[in-house]
Parts: sequence; structure tokens; C-alpha cells
Amino acid sequence: MDRLRTGVIGLGAIAQIMHLPYLRELDDRFALAALCDLDPVALEEVGRRYGVARLFTAAAELLAEPLDAVLILTSGNHAPDTIAALERGLHVLVEKPLASTLRETDEVLAVAERSGKTLMVGMMKQYDPGYRRGVKLVRALQDLRYVDATTLQPDNWLYMFHHPIVRGAGWPPPVEERQGAAMFRGVQKAILAQESSTLREGSGSNDPDALTAYAFLTSSSIHDVNALRGALGQPEGVLAAHHWAGGTSFTATLAYPRDVRATYTWTLLPQLKHYTEDFSFYASDGRVSIRFPSPYLRNAPTLVETERMESEELQQTRLTTSYEEAFKQELLEFAECVRTGRAPRTDGAGFRQDLEVITEIARSFSG
Repeated sequence: MDRLRTGVIGLGAIAQIMHLPYLRELDDRFALAALCDLDPVALEEVGRRYGVARLFTAAAELLAEPLDAVLILTSGNHAPDTIAALERGLHVLVEKPLASTLRETDEVLAVAERSGKTLMVGMMKQYDPGYRRGVKLVRALQDLRYVDATTLQPDNWLYMFHHPIVRGAGWPPPVEERQGAAMFRGVQKAILAQESSTLREGSGSNDPDALTAYAFLTSSSIHDVNALRGALGQPEGVLAAHHWAGGTSFTATLAYPRDVRATYTWTLLPQLKHYTEDFSFYASDGRVSIRFPSPYLRNAPTLVETERMESEELQQTRLTTSYEEAFKQELLEFAECVRTGRAPRTDGAGFRQDLEVITEIARSFSG
């Protein structure tokens, strides 16, 4: 097929570590044609590294280029740029969150429907071979009762410093300069300064701690909610939810079909380099655990552990399914969907389902 003339908006860490290297590797499918970032120094250096001459500091300027597709990789709310790209007739792969509110999401979906272009949301775990193997094993369990999903989130920089990243002027200082209570206050201040109106609309709250929790729910936890939906289906409801530590930690109890209950906890623990994202599924006839690596480690496998009875013996196994990178598989899916016109595995409608759960968690907070 013809290569997709592709632009990239946002040259932060995940763009430099994952998306750009794999766009270059997949040069039989993608032609990297234009880059955009607010920081002109980072923009110039990344452009030099990838041999891209068309460089812009405004998204609207990049979208005016003769492109086929665009990757929207900026932080925060992506609804405005996504709508603009679709209205320009471009295929879009957008990092989560697609939007911060259900209202905005519906606006994006309406534009996508009218445009007839591919809209794909970057929920890369759905393209992770280890996760997909684990989901098959979960679905084979009989009488699933309980799920425990826990994410312990360190400072992302602890998993980035070994990559040759071009740091923008507005990027945060290293973790050793951002410790203790001062860091938590700084996190909250930065979040509330960016998108307080949409955070208030989405969460239904004016409380700074609740707004902070909602920001983490939409920017990080939505990956976990999506992974749970991929294994269990859409939850029937949120039974309870609570946040603490200034909104940087929260937990929720979710009810799923077939009388399954799940406890989900996310907490920011910035100083220890030990990323944890574990999903454990407990049934009367067996157990399955899916253990994700940090998303900033290329080709690190997602491990799957199982327990079952073999005659009178407990059999425990550990599976390393593949070293294929989920972000690369995601780009392959995007190219194939553009070529064939089929809907992506992670489309806008699926994002809306996940945001419905995020919104219900936020509006159930008792903390």
C-alpha cells in the first residue's frame, strides 16, 4: 500500500521513546512528513534526528500540510486537535484521553462519523501479546469471583533517563528535585492550572483533591479501566470509591456481569523505581495474574502467571508470551485500519465506555 504521509503533534517522552522510533521502523507504511511541538528547541533537535524539515509550533499549521494521517501525542485534553484533524480529512491516532468529558467525547465521535476517517485511541495494552494471552486464560476460568487490580505509579522519569530524550524547556525537573509534600502540592497546582473547567465538568466537583484524582483517572487510570473491560466486559456499576493524599491515590469497587467484583487501586509513589501494574483474577478453579511493565520500557514483556489444580497438585506457571512491543503493534493496527476501512480495536466508542466508568468513579468519591 502507499505510505501514509504522517504528522506528529507533541514530542514529549512517549513520542520520543515509542511512537517516533516505530514510525521510522515501519517506513514501508508511514512517511514521517511533519512535526509539531510548543518548544522550538526540542522541535528543531527531534526534527534533525528524524530528518523532518516541516516543523511547526502550532497544531493548526501542521494540520494545513498535505498529510494523510496525524498522531496527536500532546498531554492533556485532545478533543480540540482531534476535531480539527478530522475536519481536515485526516486519519487520527490520538493518545488518551481522547477527551476529558463525555460531552466532548460525543462531539468528537460526531465529527469522526461525518468525516468517514479512522479514529483510533492509543490504548496500547489491547495490542500487547501478553495481555491478550492473559485475557484468553481469564475467560477460560470457571466461576470467576474476584479481581484485584493495583497500579503503583512511580515518577515516570525513573524509567526514562536511559533514553536519549530531548527535554523541552517546560518539562519538570528530575525526581530528586521534586520530593515529599512539595511534590504533591506541585502536581496538584500544575493539574489545576491546565484544565480546571473540563475537570470540573467531568468530575462534577470543585474540590481540588477530587479534580486532581479525576485528572489522574483520565490521563493514567483509563488504561487500567480499559484493560479490565477487555477481560470482563463493561462494569454494571461503581459500588464505592474513595480518594486520599490530595487526590494522588484512589480506590474503587466495581461490579461486573456474572456477579464478579473488582477492587481497583491507583496510587502515586514517586520516589521508588518499582513500577507495579498487576491484575489478578480469582476463580474457584484457578487464578490468572497479568503483570505489566512500565510503558516506557521498550519490548519489556507483560508476564502472565497461572495457578490450577493438576490431580492433587497445585500447578503454577509463568508465561512470557512475546517481546513484541505493544506500541509497534498499535501502529500496525492503525495502518491496517486506514487501508481496509475497518474499525480499530480501540475506537472512539470504546473510549466513551471507559470514560463512562471513570466519570462514575469520580462522582462516587467519598474522600
